[in-house]
Amino acid sequence: MSTVMKLNKRKLQQLRTMRCWSQEQLAAACGISVRTIQRIEKTGQASLETMRALAAVYQLSPDDLQVAQPIEVLTFSLICKYAWLVAFIAASIFFGLWIVDILIPTLKGADFNQQYELHHNFRYLDFGGICFAGGFLLLGLQVYLDNLSRKQLTRRRHHLEE
Repeated sequence: MSTVMKLNKRKLQQLRTMRCWSQEQLAAACGISVRTIQRIEKTGQASLETMRALAAVYQLSPDDLQVAQPIEVLTFSLICKYAWLVAFIAASIFFGLWIVDILIPTLKGADFNQQYELHHNFRYLDFGGICFAGGFLLLGLQVYLDNLSRKQLTRRRHHLEE
């Protein structure tokens, strides 16, 4: 299955018109169908192979044809996509600290309540549990959103094929 890439459709149209090419001429030069050229110029979506063919014809890097996203959007998207992992890491740290600061000294004979008092009654397990539950919620949300975007992509493909 091909990966769908988001291309800069205005740039593609400008490149084609600057060379005074029709869509048919571009399609012939790329070795793809005219319908594919029409769809790309309308939606901006193309397969990886089609993007490479267009880039080769225009003697550009495939990256030059893609839609540029601001770094802030990419960073926020990356943070949202992996927030569940950060929550699980935080839970692991809290659980680890509980084992080192509370459980091990207690097993060696220290008073359980005194160990908590030494650490200013910080409730490692409470924070670890909250982070763990939050991680599961964020992971579930991420899986749901990925599934939703796949369904939308499939609907678009079926719509374009009709």
